[in-house]
Amino acid sequence: MFLQSRWAIIILVLSTQYWNVWAQTPSDYPAQLSISRDLSATQALKAPRLSPVSRLEGIHFVNNSTSQILLERDGTKYLIDTQSKTIHEVIAETAGTAEKVSSDSRSDEPAEGSRKKEEREVYYTEDINLWTLPTSHHLEKKALIVDFTHRFAFDDGRVFKGQAMNNLFGLDGYSFSSFGLTYGITDTFFVGAYRVPTGLGRIIQLYGGAQLSQEAKGHPFSSTFRVSVEGANHFRENYVTSLELALARSIKKRAQVYLVPSLSFNARPLVTAFGQPAPKVDGENTMAIGAGISIDFRPTVAFIAEGIMRTGGLLEQPRHPAFMFGVQKKIYRHSFTLGLSNSPGTTVSLRSATRTSLGLDSSISDLTIGFNLSRRLF
Repeated sequence: MFLQSRWAIIILVLSTQYWNVWAQTPSDYPAQLSISRDLSATQALKAPRLSPVSRLEGIHFVNNSTSQILLERDGTKYLIDTQSKTIHEVIAETAGTAEKVSSDSRSDEPAEGSRKKEEREVYYTEDINLWTLPTSHHLEKKALIVDFTHRFAFDDGRVFKGQAMNNLFGLDGYSFSSFGLTYGITDTFFVGAYRVPTGLGRIIQLYGGAQLSQEAKGHPFSSTFRVSVEGANHFRENYVTSLELALARSIKKRAQVYLVPSLSFNARPLVTAFGQPAPKVDGENTMAIGAGISIDFRPTVAFIAEGIMRTGGLLEQPRHPAFMFGVQKKIYRHSFTLGLSNSPGTTVSLRSATRTSLGLDSSISDLTIGFNLSRRLF
């Protein structure tokens, strides 16, 4: 009796286990079949849909590495390691090596000792000049920027007066058209040359400067220092040496303000010289303070304004600051600025002079039209 009961219990246990295995196994078949079908479909689609891409914006391969990829998104760089399946944020770069501090992006809690990089909201402009004032725009090594400036200074305020359409708002008038080049020797130092037309004395301005600070690197403001020498009649006489410091501060990513003090030694007054060399006159030391602002009201369109007040030397009567306002269209490596101004001067020593020096009205009621074209070639 005892043996019969024992065998009955054993048979009951084995039957229960067999029933559980038999009952669960069929329910797994659809999932396995579905996975197999998905894998087969994926493998079938891989071959015809894969196409090589030579370059993808924001993604770079790391040299001498078979598992790392550098991803750049919204101004922040991330180092992705496919072997360790980790993602790190790159917070500093020095001599080609990156310091990486951040926890695995898949973890819920940050690793101890990791640092969070603050996003720097820096305003970006494509041109190295606002109108005539420098913007402290960082010029990279081997970068070459071409600048054209056009000032229709003899239109006598016809932009705002009757029959403006007949002369295309002043664009039919005589233009002082100038041309310049700026080249980045290194990431810090740059040089350039600029030529003013015959009507203003065939002035050639040579200059060199340095980037002192950059907001993009965490500095409180961007700044450049520049030394320039101007010479009339194709750099033969009336030499003027100028020093200027340009400061720029961003207001988040939507605006930037500028402050530019300058000092010119032996500056000459603004005169016209059509068809003849510029007159030889004695120079005076001049000081000026310029200020400007650029505000984006569209992602690629900005309202700009600047004013320059001469505080010493060659003071005009009546005294008006040189000022302008207008709009700037910014495209990749290119900008176009259309503005109204009371000054035809574009060199460091002449940009603070107004149309008063030419015997014309320089008040706000007699502004004239002009425009700038800037293009980065390299």
